[in-house]
Amino acid sequence: MSAPPPAVQPPAGPPGPLPHRFFTGYSDSESNFARVRRFHEDVEKEVRLILGEGVPGQGFVDFRDIRPGERWEDRVVENGVCTARAMLALYSPSYFQSHWCAHEWTVFTARLSRYRLNTGAKIPYLIGVRWQKPRQPWPEEVTAYQYVRRDPGSVYERRGMINLVPREEQDPGSPEYQEIVQEIADVIADAQDNPLPPLQLEETAGLGSAFGPESSLPVDVVLTYSPEDRAWGEWVHVHLAERRDVAVLPPECLSRAPTQLLRNSLARARRVVMLVSRHSLAEPGPNKEVLEKIYDDADLVDDLPRLVPLLVEDVPEEVVPELFPKDCRALHGIPDSDAVREIMLAAVDSPLPAATPLRPEPGFPSDAVSPFERELADKLSLATSLRDDDLRNVWFRATGLEASQLPNPRFKTRTWVLSVILAARSLDNGYERLAVALEALDNGAPETLEVRKLINTRVAEITSGSLPSTAPDTAVAPPSHST
Repeated sequence: MSAPPPAVQPPAGPPGPLPHRFFTGYSDSESNFARVRRFHEDVEKEVRLILGEGVPGQGFVDFRDIRPGERWEDRVVENGVCTARAMLALYSPSYFQSHWCAHEWTVFTARLSRYRLNTGAKIPYLIGVRWQKPRQPWPEEVTAYQYVRRDPGSVYERRGMINLVPREEQDPGSPEYQEIVQEIADVIADAQDNPLPPLQLEETAGLGSAFGPESSLPVDVVLTYSPEDRAWGEWVHVHLAERRDVAVLPPECLSRAPTQLLRNSLARARRVVMLVSRHSLAEPGPNKEVLEKIYDDADLVDDLPRLVPLLVEDVPEEVVPELFPKDCRALHGIPDSDAVREIMLAAVDSPLPAATPLRPEPGFPSDAVSPFERELADKLSLATSLRDDDLRNVWFRATGLEASQLPNPRFKTRTWVLSVILAARSLDNGYERLAVALEALDNGAPETLEVRKLINTRVAEITSGSLPSTAPDTAVAPPSHST
């Protein structure tokens, strides 16, 4: 008697949902949600017409409010920015101020960079749209990617795509609107045949934003405050923004990496204004423990005078950080609003004291360091990896420099980086080695792109002969090839 046949196993289900064909990233007021939805749906319908109803897939757009304390990582997984085939970014002033949009844009461009690194091909699957007319130029990193363009006199260029979206459901839109929808849909449909490599969630943690409150873009003032102090924060923002470029660092940013973000803010801003209350000192963010680390950080001794804490309520002495400045200005309890404004502005505009190093540092004669090397040191010093003691040693080893040239670990970040630059000067392609090593650690990060751009510009100047070959930093020039 033969053995019974093996039991038939039921078919396994799919391993997971299909990647979205595209997702639409935007930052707009709730009153404009209907126009964002209409535009997204019109693009999605056009993509479906191109691919056919039998091809599965859909786009994604999120209209939920961002909840206080919500983890961006949860939102990333849900909207598929790590796996979607294409991205439609609706550029507006609010978009470039949003840390959510900045993270999404940065993750997707990191995937594009990985694809280009693996294949050598540059693909146009990040599709930027001039959603609203910009008040200021777009961040330089953004303009390096594809975005929809039209004739200067078009409604799209003069007023933005939002003013082309039909308001009535039965209105198909103007020929200009339909043409733009078709152009975008063609690119998204093409993306279905050229899938981008996905990015694992853990790989997104080290990516530096190209714009938004967590970026390294220079700004006059970074302002931060607790959610409970929002009314104070908005009041201070209005008065600071009258004559300054102000970036607000939201609480949901600071709750993830407060110490690093405060350091980054001090590196990019002329002043960092921090509203202090019992709430701010107790909640995740720049609380008492974080501020004690900041005020005790020897690397920040020259930057701390630009950190401007302002008390917006009476705070008990026992909850104030031990090293907190004794002359911290108080804005609360003053009935005259004009007087409060003058106190706040005087604190922000007060002259900075001369920097006093805590320990002697190596002196570099002015003629020993070129302007290029000083600028390179400035840009390298902003890289997240080089502000971490362990990672900067990994970067140093990746440069191929001799172990004996490793600078004193007690040096401040910029001094340490400058020492490495001077060591690399005498090597063939010495500066190029520094850029390549940083790309190995932080490929796609804005700071890495800035370093690469600076070095490529230097190479072009030397190659064209606009710089003398005897310049002290010509080690950046590419090696000659014999024939």
